[in-house]
Amino acid sequence: MKFNYSKFLLSIVMLTVSFATFAQAPDPDEEVGGGDPPAPINTKLIYLAIVGIAFAYYQFRAQRKTA
Repeated sequence: MKFNYSKFLLSIVMLTVSFATFAQAPDPDEEVGGGDPPAPINTKLIYLAIVGIAFAYYQFRAQRKTA
């Protein structure tokens, strides 16, 4: 299986952008109880794990058919 650097780098960039987009640092100057709470990163991890398992299953099945 050939390792494709462009796909690897694109995956890393998309993962990094996703974390940076959803992560919010709390504002230290903000009063207690006001404004929106910080958005946690781990809310979508279960969906990411399910998609990753499904993709791995698809790849293994496709590889077994070609072998």
